[in-house]
Amino acid sequence: MAEFNILKHQPHPPGYILWVLSARVLEPLTAGPMQAQIILAFLMTLLALPIFYLLARRILESQVSALTCAALLAYSPTVALNSSISSPSITDMVSSLVAGYLAFLDPLEKAWRIVICLAALGLLAGFHQSNLVLLAPLIAGAAVSHWRHAWRPVCTGAILGTLAFLAWYIPLANSVGGSAVLSHLTSIQFHESASSSSVFYGAPLRKHLGMTLNNIIYCGMNLAPWLLAFGLPLLWKRKTLEHWWRYALWLIPTLIMLFAIHSGRAGYWLIAFPPLLLLCAVLGRTHFPAFIAAVLVSLAVSYFPYGRLQLSKLAPVSYVFYRSTPRIALDVEASQRNLDNSLHHLLASGAPQPFVCARDIPEAPNIRTVTYDFPYVNWVLPNAVPTGQSIWLFNQHGPQSGHKIAGDNLWSLWALMSPQPQAPSP
Repeated sequence: MAEFNILKHQPHPPGYILWVLSARVLEPLTAGPMQAQIILAFLMTLLALPIFYLLARRILESQVSALTCAALLAYSPTVALNSSISSPSITDMVSSLVAGYLAFLDPLEKAWRIVICLAALGLLAGFHQSNLVLLAPLIAGAAVSHWRHAWRPVCTGAILGTLAFLAWYIPLANSVGGSAVLSHLTSIQFHESASSSSVFYGAPLRKHLGMTLNNIIYCGMNLAPWLLAFGLPLLWKRKTLEHWWRYALWLIPTLIMLFAIHSGRAGYWLIAFPPLLLLCAVLGRTHFPAFIAAVLVSLAVSYFPYGRLQLSKLAPVSYVFYRSTPRIALDVEASQRNLDNSLHHLLASGAPQPFVCARDIPEAPNIRTVTYDFPYVNWVLPNAVPTGQSIWLFNQHGPQSGHKIAGDNLWSLWALMSPQPQAPSP
């Protein structure tokens, strides 16, 4: 937000230029850059839900079923999380829904919608570029399908979509020295991510199996309430699935990416969740009691107090749920306030600086967030620890020795003397 520089990984390649620019527009109206991005994520969710309702009403031919699907999507743990954090992943769901709407619309009826969808997809890619790559087969299949009856809108939409794409891509490429440099940086970023998780890119098998298990959890915690809502586990009659090729083009590229190449967070599933929910609705039946039960299950999964399990033997599995639900956003916000109070108390008591941050996980606090959220403290990494007594920030477990000063379910502060004990893995 302060300095857009892909070379410094601010953000990392390929760079989410429209996300950053949109958040900068909102920043004067908010309390800061973090809140600006959270509001932007929430606005993206508000845009996505009406599109999903219109798409579901067309496919299911029922207003009640469409409203049911929209509510189930809104209350799903991953959507609830990504609509309340500063992550551009929520844009993937918007792009997925626009592409799905394009694929299922009737080209003989209001063909101008084809133009709007294609132009919007070119623009939305500037918020989170991966969505355009994974949705390209569906977009191409929809364009070919509509060509016979609406070739003029398809051509017009393709031109406008290309212009919308170039409007953000050219400035983005120029910011790093050209499209060749941007492509090179993006390729490096892709291979670094893939090599950390995929056996096909050199990662250990246990890393790939861990990614697979995480994906099963990410999908299951959202999909289970939908299966309950539409009674699929109890159905014994088979239903014919129309337009199956559209669902295949919609899902397969994302599933290949998630299970074979790379998947770091539950937000990666936001492209796949709309078609999965629609498949549940098409193959199942709507029952109001089951719908209410499904919403309650989603809420239970979303707001279960996972933080209380982080010191138990269930911590490795519960943490996967924890970081994939809106509960962690609430807990991190409260935890950051607690940490702020503790840091001010330590500084007032004359604690020596610098403070050492031994946290290296995606969620706060870590070395990136503490230097931003608590700039009044001089933070260093463990490899730059000073001699004598120092204050260390660990996860909730802390070291084997030392004096614990304060802590909660996400962090702990310790007073240690050099030489320092080996820091536990965060």
